[in-house]
Amino acid sequence: MSLDIDKIILHSLRQGGDGQPHADTRSQTLPTDEAVQGLMAELHRIYNGKGGKGFGFFADPETAVAELAEGETAPKQPSPAFRIALEQLLGEQSEFVPFSVNMTHLLVKNLVEHALDEQGVLLFAKYNYVGVDYLMLALLEGKESVTVSEALDLRHIHYLDIGKLNLVARIDLTEWKTQPDSRRYITFSKGRVGRKLGDFFMDLLGAREGMDAKVQNKGLLQAVDDYCDSRQLEPAERNDYKKQVFKYCTEQASAGEEIEIKELSAELPGDGDLDFYSFIGQEYELEDRFPADRSTLRGLTKFVGSGGGLTLSFEQKLLNSRVFYDPQTDTLTIRGVPPNLKDQLLRQS
Repeated sequence: MSLDIDKIILHSLRQGGDGQPHADTRSQTLPTDEAVQGLMAELHRIYNGKGGKGFGFFADPETAVAELAEGETAPKQPSPAFRIALEQLLGEQSEFVPFSVNMTHLLVKNLVEHALDEQGVLLFAKYNYVGVDYLMLALLEGKESVTVSEALDLRHIHYLDIGKLNLVARIDLTEWKTQPDSRRYITFSKGRVGRKLGDFFMDLLGAREGMDAKVQNKGLLQAVDDYCDSRQLEPAERNDYKKQVFKYCTEQASAGEEIEIKELSAELPGDGDLDFYSFIGQEYELEDRFPADRSTLRGLTKFVGSGGGLTLSFEQKLLNSRVFYDPQTDTLTIRGVPPNLKDQLLRQS
């Protein structure tokens, strides 16, 4: 893995006697030894493959006010404190350690304002991966476990649980510098408290939410359906076409890569001069690239629905062969019930 660490430091968040979060800060960066290299490589890998991330960009307060519709009330203006501090760091007007300390105190202040009780080891890392510069901010939870020593004694150990990454944000410094109009160079985890954690990151970074990956994936599914309609594909051909799209998207997700529309189009059969990329044009408002959302992509090959205590999922190719829908009576008929389900039904009856 071609990952080069520029600077990395750890601070700590703990709950004080007053019940509020407090910070314990370190005065020196970490040496980039084998342990640190391994930690960052694993964090980068896990974060790249993490689904459900939010995307954003640094807010311009004047633009935010100008974009308000008539009659709307201006929301709380985002603070530019993080962006200004980061610009000073990149412009070599400040050093990495005081930057990280100041931003740690800013994070604590925002945790208090959002009534979030988060504790653990706070990591700041500036690094480069395959030519792209990043700044990562992550809160790593500590866990306790038991290990066996060489003398076969049991010992308690404390370790960092990096698999969850509930509170993490990363700024693509290269994209921010080269594409200042981009709306997706900031990414953040929405975490286990959902919208509340997203709001926290927006306030901390002084950012606005940009691209919605789930909306992009839904737009892709609609474009695929419309393209199949335009080519008047038979059901079997339609299913095969969707399978090809699904295969490409899931392979990209597994590799930690994004869906690239031009690349996807090149792998799909076209219809004369009208390939998939030309078909979608500007009508579907799809980005040139965006992360795969696995739950949404299931709609390429399966029908899925739930409600009223009932959950159904079946492959689209089974419609009108083993599964039949009557819109007049709003009824599904299934021929060939799965054996494990059939066994349960027979036992119950």
